[in-house]
Amino acid sequence: MLKNKPIIGIIPTYNLSNEANDPYLDRASFVRMYEEKIVASGGIPVGLLHQNIENYLELCDGYLWPGGGKVWPDFYPVIEDAIKNKKPLLGICLGMQAIGAYFNFREEKDNKPNASLEEIKEILKEKEHYLKKLDDSSFHSHYVTKDKETIDKARHKILLAKKSLLYKVLNQDMMNVVSLHSVVLPYAAKDLTVSATSEDGVIEGIEYTKNDAQIIGVQYHPELEESSLIFDWLIDASYRKFLFIVNKQKEIPSIYQPNIILYKSEYPSCINDGNISAEVLSSWLALRNYMRSEGYYIEIESAYRSHEIQRKIYEENKAKYGDEHTNIFVAYPGHSEHETGLALDVCMKKDGIWLNEFDERLADFYVFLHRVCAKFGFILRYPEGKENVTGYHYEPWHLRYIGSPRIAQYIMDNHITLEEYENIKILNKKMT
Repeated sequence: MLKNKPIIGIIPTYNLSNEANDPYLDRASFVRMYEEKIVASGGIPVGLLHQNIENYLELCDGYLWPGGGKVWPDFYPVIEDAIKNKKPLLGICLGMQAIGAYFNFREEKDNKPNASLEEIKEILKEKEHYLKKLDDSSFHSHYVTKDKETIDKARHKILLAKKSLLYKVLNQDMMNVVSLHSVVLPYAAKDLTVSATSEDGVIEGIEYTKNDAQIIGVQYHPELEESSLIFDWLIDASYRKFLFIVNKQKEIPSIYQPNIILYKSEYPSCINDGNISAEVLSSWLALRNYMRSEGYYIEIESAYRSHEIQRKIYEENKAKYGDEHTNIFVAYPGHSEHETGLALDVCMKKDGIWLNEFDERLADFYVFLHRVCAKFGFILRYPEGKENVTGYHYEPWHLRYIGSPRIAQYIMDNHITLEEYENIKILNKKMT
């Protein structure tokens, strides 16, 4: 994450040969439309180059493999990283073909583990499982300019599989899409799901969603459409590392390692100075500054707590108030969102006095806070009336960072909890 926005690595188109033997004509290029779509959807585009690409994958939260002229196996580590680390990958035109070729190679490699890449490629060609060039009469291949008229002439209909991830993203079963390709993927490996086809049976969409992977390939060109739904999906899916649940039943995932940094809260009694996760800081500052500009002088009352601090708070509350009170207001050590650095308890200074928790003078403040927090990637974690879901009493001061403003807004608009949002995702997955 950079400035709390996901970094999307874009694979370039290469031109590495030229008749003039001019070294300055060997170059990588990037199409600006992809950059603009990623920025508009809330991400930060970064161009990737193929030499030692493994050194740069850790920087990326998601990937875009756009159209081009040739599939370069040097970029296959991007697909492997997307599978291993569950990062979203969107392949467009050649990008879809590259994803398909990778999985076809992988399937054949399982059958012939000692075969080289070139040998497998020849086997796939013999089986007609490799990429196939269309004849010149195909209605799939078009040339377009920036004029809408030429773009509309390049369209044809595709059908979406209703149980596919692509269908859930676009919420359509038929689309009239822009088609610019002269090569098709004639076969999709068994690990892949064919998510879309044209009326003449050409594969127009594939995806890989096993083990919670998020890989979508489309043959058409969504960057030429007004809708940005598929780019919104790419960005939102890049935030998934923040969407884990910590509650009375679920401990903090062992794979999550918070990067805690110093934040000196102005609130004089702030626990641990208000230290928070580094990935939350810029969003918190943006929210804080916006609230202050609207007349609400907010600050952090408590953010990151170490396991030891959480245990001390739990034991002190238990001794002072008893088990029943403690269990509805204080998390057991290892089950506290505060130990992730993603949770913030906020307070407000009014007329020189710091106010917090259930102080009745904060009623209007909480209403406004809950109205705007989603714009900065935060949700109200323990809403009123959801005690049976969260296991905790209503806490209007407790915010949880989940990253994506779109997902946060959905949760807040629908008055649901993180648990209920997760159940919606699980239900959708079972339907596929």
